Amino acid sequence: MNDSKVSADENAEKTVDERIAALVEKMRKEAVPERLLELARELQKALDERKR
Repeated sequence: MNDSKVSADENAEKTVDERIAALVEKMRKEAVPERLLELARELQKALDERKR
């Protein structure tokens, strides 16, 4: 695997990790159940992308 591929993979993973962290933080602050459900779905989608 070349260096640019490794770097791209690391950057993509970091971006997903940052998105997950941001979503979890939003969920912690959220009081409205519907919004919490929406954030949970976004979190699940981000976690699914991380597995790819």
